[in-house]
Amino acid sequence: MKKEKIRYNKNQEKNIKNKDYFRENEEEKEIIAGRNSIIEAINSGREINKILFQEGIEKGRIKSIFNIANEKKIICQQVPKQKLDNLTKEHHQGVLAFVSPYNYYDFDKMLQELKNIDKTTTILILDHIEDPHNLGAIIRTAVAGGVENIIIPKRRAAVVSAAAVKASAGAIEYVKISRVGSILDSIKKLKEKGFWIAGTTLNEKSINYTNIAKDVPLAIIVGSEGKGLNKAVEKSCDFLYHIKMLGKTQSLNVSVASGIILFERIKNT
Repeated sequence: MKKEKIRYNKNQEKNIKNKDYFRENEEEKEIIAGRNSIIEAINSGREINKILFQEGIEKGRIKSIFNIANEKKIICQQVPKQKLDNLTKEHHQGVLAFVSPYNYYDFDKMLQELKNIDKTTTILILDHIEDPHNLGAIIRTAVAGGVENIIIPKRRAAVVSAAAVKASAGAIEYVKISRVGSILDSIKKLKEKGFWIAGTTLNEKSINYTNIAKDVPLAIIVGSEGKGLNKAVEKSCDFLYHIKMLGKTQSLNVSVASGIILFERIKNT
């Protein structure tokens, strides 16, 4: 069966032939890769500077992206697969996009906008998660669990990168992420706003996650992959929870553990 290749409109063809039009420092631009990530970025209103499609790729595989790009008059360009491979280490599926830098949400503004706080309101705090793939996976799970606000530290932690965006499968476009200088200061402000703080850790004071509080606004803190919760952060928690292990493995991937805790929180709600 003959492959159907991408057909560009006249303006796009003109831009593709004009090499000077694309003479820009692509290394300085933020890149997202993969069909789902790009579709969600476009649908959420994020600014897309340009989309690169792999030469010779079947139209059916990326038809939805191409149609949206045409509709929104986003610049498109066909390039060899090698160029896409050089631009990202992620599995790009034959398409990647140059986008505006991720716009982190101001934490104080986020607090001001939290109006209807009730027992179902949940905020997620990530205490120095270092792997961008874990960050993205946690964000994907959090959005699925109804979380609208996530807090991450500015130092010694993964940022919203192409890898995180890809791992989130586009969910990152539907949550407000705030980077803060001090998690402890953020916890203090959350408590003043009426939130209770729950940490995930395995120590003698923690109780089984199935007892997670469901009758108060809750900020859940997840510790880093290797060290877990910072001791000072742990002391600031109102509740401590752990996930009981039955097998020989005594720990879970942080994104898996986050999902278990979050969905227990919303269970039967």
